[in-house]
Amino acid sequence: MENSMEAFCQKHEAKIAGVLSCFDRMLFRGYLPIMSGASMAQFLQSERVNCENLKHFLLDTAHRLKWHAEQMAAQAGRPFEYLSSAGLRMEQRARELAERDGITEGLECVFSKLEPCRTFSFKYMKNDAYVSSAQRKCLHLYYYFMERELGLVHVQVQTWYPLRMQVFVNGHEWLARKLAAAKIPYTQCDNVFVGIEDVERAQRFSDRMSGLKWPSILNALARRVNPLMGSLLGRMQYYWVTAQCEYSTDVMFKSEADLKELYPKLISHSALCFGAKEIMGFLGKKLAGTFRGEYMSDMTDRSRYRLSGMRIKHRVKVNWIKMYDKAGSVLRVERVINDPTAFKVRKRVRRRRAQVTQWVEMRKGVANLFRYRDVSLTANRRYLEALAAVDDPTPAGLATAAPIAFVRPHRQGAARSSVARDEEGPASVQQCAALA
Repeated sequence: MENSMEAFCQKHEAKIAGVLSCFDRMLFRGYLPIMSGASMAQFLQSERVNCENLKHFLLDTAHRLKWHAEQMAAQAGRPFEYLSSAGLRMEQRARELAERDGITEGLECVFSKLEPCRTFSFKYMKNDAYVSSAQRKCLHLYYYFMERELGLVHVQVQTWYPLRMQVFVNGHEWLARKLAAAKIPYTQCDNVFVGIEDVERAQRFSDRMSGLKWPSILNALARRVNPLMGSLLGRMQYYWVTAQCEYSTDVMFKSEADLKELYPKLISHSALCFGAKEIMGFLGKKLAGTFRGEYMSDMTDRSRYRLSGMRIKHRVKVNWIKMYDKAGSVLRVERVINDPTAFKVRKRVRRRRAQVTQWVEMRKGVANLFRYRDVSLTANRRYLEALAAVDDPTPAGLATAAPIAFVRPHRQGAARSSVARDEEGPASVQQCAALA
């Protein structure tokens, strides 16, 4: 198991420059303690909101959030745009605006858009508020910040209660800033590194990302975009969960030609040889008659997304692992976790009035990011181990070469490193820059 990823790399070492495992796209969601109908009704009562002033109260809240966004944009001299087109790629638009105006730090732009959301239906019976969940449409605000340490960050907040928030972070952008601060030369295209001078140090930096103080980082962003925190909302804080996490293992080839010859054989092998048993094995599970769910493998021509090459994805319920090429010379295997309850984490829990340490079902809380990483890395390793059966189609693949720069990611803490073999379990997206 420990040498699983090295088996693939050693077989093709003449063409490989290095291997890097890193968080990629991370989606966090923030929830205030007014998510249930009962807690929302209690909040309205504390603010003395009744059927007569309810409409004014809700509209005033939405207006304050929108006005705050407009003021932030105006003070920073950045655009505030209402979007009516459903097909517009907001992140691409934000990057274009930042590049056009030379924005390297701070607010890039703010977009507003009318979208469906989960909110409440308010009813009053005598003097009591009756609140239930409902689906509505409301204005959503999209902030794009270029942060000094995190890179491009996208923060979304809905202007209707319960004021749910989303934050998008890209691990490769965070790592690029760590490399720049350490003066380690690298070349980055989109959201992938095609070359790093010191892969070993880059891997050590990457391994630290799950240990960042995420609640503090995310709450600081929430306070910047939600003016109600500390005033109308009092001492309420958002509870943050990991809605989606992508973790990638990138095999950096020395040239595009090196990967171009091998990649079609890897795709073909994955499509023809990886069935239900193999896919479940990548995730540390056994295919059994008790399994209740759906698994599926599909191969997609990425030209429909204006990208080159083919991508293969293996999905088990709502989690998946996929493989594709990036920037022509990087083979990426990534694990995407939407539902962490399929895996387990070792933690202290209360059982029969006593505190014990057990393997329990993993939840979405950001405190479990270290386990997201362990599970994803193990799945990526197993996938590459299975691909080691594919032979290099070119004579150059048989040539010997100096050892490649491969580093096994460090597991943080003794307790966290004891990953159970039967619950292991990656990531995707954006940028183009080179640092000399």
